[in-house]
Amino acid sequence: MRKNLQLVALLRSLATGVISPVLTLMALSHGATLATLSLALGAYSFTVIAAEFPSGVFADLFGRKLSYVVSSLLVLAAYALFLVSRSFEILLLAMVLNGLGRAFASGSIDALAIDEATNEAALVKVTARLSILESVGLAVGALAGGLLAGLGTAYSGNILACMALVATMLAFTLFTVHEAPRSSVAPEDRPRLGAHLRESLGFVKRRGVVRMLVVFTVLSGFAIFVVETYWQPALASYNPEPWMLGAVNFIGFGAVILGSKFTEWRLTRAPHTTAVLMLAQKALWGASLFALWLSSGAVTFVGSYALGYLFLGGSSVAESTLLNREAPSAQRASILSLFSFLLQIGVLLASLCGYWVTAALGFRALWLLASGLLCACTLAYAVYRAVKPHFKH
Repeated sequence: MRKNLQLVALLRSLATGVISPVLTLMALSHGATLATLSLALGAYSFTVIAAEFPSGVFADLFGRKLSYVVSSLLVLAAYALFLVSRSFEILLLAMVLNGLGRAFASGSIDALAIDEATNEAALVKVTARLSILESVGLAVGALAGGLLAGLGTAYSGNILACMALVATMLAFTLFTVHEAPRSSVAPEDRPRLGAHLRESLGFVKRRGVVRMLVVFTVLSGFAIFVVETYWQPALASYNPEPWMLGAVNFIGFGAVILGSKFTEWRLTRAPHTTAVLMLAQKALWGASLFALWLSSGAVTFVGSYALGYLFLGGSSVAESTLLNREAPSAQRASILSLFSFLLQIGVLLASLCGYWVTAALGFRALWLLASGLLCACTLAYAVYRAVKPHFKH
């Protein structure tokens, strides 16, 4: 993976990390109220979901680099509006632009990096490196975001730092990232919109490994949401020191890195075990969520949380390797965006389910539900593999 692409990927996750610790508070300081906060965040999520697949098609038809440039410009515009916003209407527009920026980013630079992988070993290394860079950037960015929260007013320090990182990322993308122009492709080889849409949408209907990936992508979105949403109030019930919230989050990102490196090491030596390794780590992730549900003290809680992210990081690399092994290069950005869309569907299902389960049984029951879904689906696909010898690896 080229150094310039690695730097762009790192800057992207750093920018996200700088904002993530204060996003809710930032929205409240720039026009939202407690009553309208969910509407603002919902507008962001809805925009991401609506634009995911069209933005991926745009990247495939007009270029992954151009898609990423558009993404960066949209994000810069969004945070410029955040900076000056004092009304809900302007804040809402900023959220929509930020959602569009997120959608145009998904699958673009990643697809460009993966297209350079010339063999199975290179594919594993690229997918692992992307996962590691994301985790490192989010971890460092989150720590920096906590420090920046005290600078300026209304979290202007975080906003300006994010804008500076995105502007730097945009400059690197413009001047160091190169992609063959679509005009250099022979007219008869250029993708047609109708055929492109049919082929991309048809991809997710494939049986075997692709259908398995569809199911686990939705389940992953569900599980990630219920952990990310409720781990802080659960930890707060043990009356920790304030600094522990940042430390536990940092431990989680570190565990993702370790899991990613282990899977990279394993798959470079035994690439034929990709599906088996993914299923094993999904089951272990489910088991760690069960342990999280059972935890009765801060130590066991943090240990279960870290184990969950260890297996999340490892299974994500195996999952990405399988997906990119199956995805045709000409539709790669569209397919990656489609799977990002499926992840968001899992998040949406979790948010809807969360209201009813939390009201009836408490939020910890969501961890038990996610654990059961992951373990049950893993068992089902393990049995399916055993009785279907033609199932792809």
